[in-house]
Amino acid sequence: MHSGADYVGRSEGLGDDLNFVPVDKATLQSTAADNIFAIGDATNVPASKAGSVTHFEGEVLVENIIRFMAGRELKALFDGHANCFIETGFGKALLIDFNYETEPLPGHFPAKVGMPLLKESRMNHLGKLMFQWFYWHALLQGRDIPGIGADMPEAGKEFPETHPENNKETASV
Repeated sequence: MHSGADYVGRSEGLGDDLNFVPVDKATLQSTAADNIFAIGDATNVPASKAGSVTHFEGEVLVENIIRFMAGRELKALFDGHANCFIETGFGKALLIDFNYETEPLPGHFPAKVGMPLLKESRMNHLGKLMFQWFYWHALLQGRDIPGIGADMPEAGKEFPETHPENNKETASV
């Protein structure tokens, strides 16, 4: 079973039964102490423990630590956004993109034109290889990938008929 770090469990009141730091899932502020924030594998957020989640949480964490230190209200910005390449072999991969409210959907990422979601493709394998370069040469240096923010993009996804995006009424004149 996956669990948090042992030292979290040794810090009285900081961790839960699995040594994860309980946080508000949208602000990433600890529920144990106002001056503690956590991201990634350290938290109990109901999201994947993938690196993309930590990257997206980082943007929210920085904003909220700055707001906390200035005595301002925190922003509930993190929506559980995660995306992940899944290698399937023979030079192909799948790509999934989801958040707290939305399960992986078909379509494209990051917009209507992009890598196919939930489809095995050579493009996704090449996307994974390209992302490795971005990870080592851009993200670790603190640079952002233009157009990809912390919140899950809805553009390009094929939502079920019941989704509000598909039920917008058109105004008639």
